[in-house]
Amino acid sequence: MEGFWTEAEAAFRRSAAEYFRRHDDPERSTAAAGPAEIWRALEGAQVPGATALPSRARLIGRVSVCDEAACHDPRLGSDLLTWRAGAGEGRLDPLEELACRLGRSAGTADHIAAAGALAARARGSFSSSLMGCREVQESLAGLVSGAGLVRLGACRLCRLLERGEREQAGRESAGLEDLARALLAETRAVARSLLGDPWAAIHLPADDPLSPDERITS
Repeated sequence: MEGFWTEAEAAFRRSAAEYFRRHDDPERSTAAAGPAEIWRALEGAQVPGATALPSRARLIGRVSVCDEAACHDPRLGSDLLTWRAGAGEGRLDPLEELACRLGRSAGTADHIAAAGALAARARGSFSSSLMGCREVQESLAGLVSGAGLVRLGACRLCRLLERGEREQAGRESAGLEDLARALLAETRAVARSLLGDPWAAIHLPADDPLSPDERITS
């Protein structure tokens, strides 16, 4: 995916990923930071090696924050998206919120793919050619490929908005919303299957895509 980002955007994404890796480090923990503090730190480029993104690229930076946060912890990704969508200053409009939701969906899928793979490997699903084991492997591969497709959709939407092509972005938003909804549903199904209903209830936020009757307009 980095081939679709500028050097500055890729560097920002890497620094965001490192920020969230430090989230659980007992010596450098940022766990006490709430959503407002996390956004302030990242958007202010107060992270090692990062530089502030130009204003026109700010949205794709926010998408990266939601993506990397959800990859680290799906509930954290959801909390950051909820705060950013509702904050008075810098509040997201519906199309921008969709772009961030796409990022959050992709990050959540990556988190479940990694956790599910560990659980499946422990159960021997990667050492057998039995049909049930192959189905597990295929479901995990589906999450990885689905996350990549959703990230492409988020990148496409960000580029349209950067260029001011809001009408075209609005036309494409329904399909992208459906893409995010489908990935979230698949992610939850895999989590429940491989990690169990209690795990999914604790670690996954409630699904939050728009209902089929709601469509984003420019």
